[in-house]
Amino acid sequence: MSIFGNIVKYLQDEGLLGEGGGKRKLDKGFDLALKVFSAVYSLYFLYTTFFGLVSQETHVGFYFLGTFVISFALFRFGHRSPAGRPSVFDFLYMLVMTGIIIYYIVEFPTLAERMGSGVSTVDAVLGWGIILLSLEMARRTVGNIIPSIGLVLLIYAYFGPYFPLGLGHSGFSLERIAESLFLSGDGILGTMTNIFASYILIFVILGAFMEVSGCGKVFVDLAYAITGRVTGGPALASVITSALFGTVSGSAVANVVVDGVYTIPLMKRMGYKPHFAGAVEAATSTGGQLMPPVMGAAAFLLAEISGTPYITVIKIAAIPAILYYASVAVIIRLEAVKQNLQGLPASELPKFGDVARRIHLLLPVPILIVLLAFDMTPFIAAFYTIGLTIAVSWLRKETGMGPAKIVEALYEGARGAVSVGSIVGVLGIVMGVCSLTGLPNYFSQFVVYLSGGHLFLLVLLVIVSGLFVGMGLPTTPSYVILVILGVPAMVKMGVEPLTAHMIALWVAVQSNVTPPVALAAIAASAIAKSDPWKTGWEACRLASWIYLMPFLFIYTSILKVGWNFDFITTVIASCFALVSWGGALTGYLFRKTTIFERGALFVSSLLLLHEGLITDAIGYVLLALVIVIQKASLAKQAPAA
Repeated sequence: MSIFGNIVKYLQDEGLLGEGGGKRKLDKGFDLALKVFSAVYSLYFLYTTFFGLVSQETHVGFYFLGTFVISFALFRFGHRSPAGRPSVFDFLYMLVMTGIIIYYIVEFPTLAERMGSGVSTVDAVLGWGIILLSLEMARRTVGNIIPSIGLVLLIYAYFGPYFPLGLGHSGFSLERIAESLFLSGDGILGTMTNIFASYILIFVILGAFMEVSGCGKVFVDLAYAITGRVTGGPALASVITSALFGTVSGSAVANVVVDGVYTIPLMKRMGYKPHFAGAVEAATSTGGQLMPPVMGAAAFLLAEISGTPYITVIKIAAIPAILYYASVAVIIRLEAVKQNLQGLPASELPKFGDVARRIHLLLPVPILIVLLAFDMTPFIAAFYTIGLTIAVSWLRKETGMGPAKIVEALYEGARGAVSVGSIVGVLGIVMGVCSLTGLPNYFSQFVVYLSGGHLFLLVLLVIVSGLFVGMGLPTTPSYVILVILGVPAMVKMGVEPLTAHMIALWVAVQSNVTPPVALAAIAASAIAKSDPWKTGWEACRLASWIYLMPFLFIYTSILKVGWNFDFITTVIASCFALVSWGGALTGYLFRKTTIFERGALFVSSLLLLHEGLITDAIGYVLLALVIVIQKASLAKQAPAA
């Protein structure tokens, strides 16, 4: 099953995302041409990953051009555009973009000398050409919100003197804006595009190879074989499946549409309400962008922008991600017991023997982790893992990846990259305008002023900002905006840069389950045939631990990886805290809670999340007290029963 195809099916064809004309179903000849182009595109970047770049400008130029061509071939301008082939104007746009990229590559050696010494007419015209086409590419693929942000920032760059509240600046001419966004390292073809071309694309291709090889299906079957029989088994299987698949996909929506087609119907059949079944899948899939080794596009941006080796990001992200999944599992388990939802009969579960015959398909995951642990660069590790995925598939003849499957994986990798790569131009506009105008400095001063110099209030403001930003944006652009606007303020208040970036990442990831535009919840509701609004709010409740974690990053040792006393006690306290938190949210532990018990559990969870021997001791006592009260009352009821 195609990851990209499912994303498009549930978000574009259902009208749940995007304001363009939707996805095309290309006629046979055009479809074949696009498949050949996409496969060659993937092969080219696999080649440069291993053998080295032709040149930096060619690297980013070809990536941007390839993404543009695939986007304009697959997505229509509007509902009146041809559905089976690109329009004449689409081909014209592709030709214009090709000319712009060729000009950029040819003229690149002289750009450093020309910058700041007067803008040529050609540079200005082509600059605005790539700006407008970048906005259109994002509009077609992900809707109006992201390009609207780009437009607002372009207006801000030009009309700077007219902005109030200390946000004003001297303003820049149209020529200067075009030059900066087209030719500078902070612009459209600068740092952002380089990160997408160097890191994100290769891991998307890796995910496509693992999915085509059958790795994703093994994840699902293994999860059901482990948890299927227990109370709440189908929902718990979603937790395990999403955690496993998240280690290679790094996309919440991809997790939903790949795993949800199996898990959601089963949950509904076992008695779960449709909106709850969809919410379970959305909440568990959201953790895919937090679970190493592949944490999605935003994590690679985090590593590059913060100057942190990716293996370090993996190390510090692992425990928080596991705690997140554990919190979701506890809430799901308590809800299942509360509603007396049983597991699946043994006859409907995958047999361990059948799963064991395909278990070798999972070997690339630990191999990737080992390669990264030995300080191999992420893109080289991904390249080797792709080769190992093909080799491992042939350990059994019936699972072997032949030429047809390899080409399919190359094709799906290129198409899958469009789902994130299509916004790279707008991200370049955002970064370029912020660099040009100094907006992050103004905003960080404003946020610090609002917080009154209190770190807790500052983090709370960042989270609230993330709630509003996340209502309209997927994870990657949300993270970029939070990095620009929130990270400098936190660093100014004494937060370590890496910690500030991790907070921004977790706050950005919540966009997948934050109504009204909760992409993972919307995709899950389409599969569950449930109310997207109810599904989104239920997913928000199930994923609520995600809103607590930023404070743990600040006030505990959870990011200080190392088996010292503080780190160990923090992890243990967090494990008990998530039990208290789950009981408080569901109103159930061993039976339904009273108001006193629920309040005690809520206070217990907060105290356990505050690092300190006294607060931990009180938190443990409150949790133990509720357990004793509930056990005692159940013991009294047993003889009567």
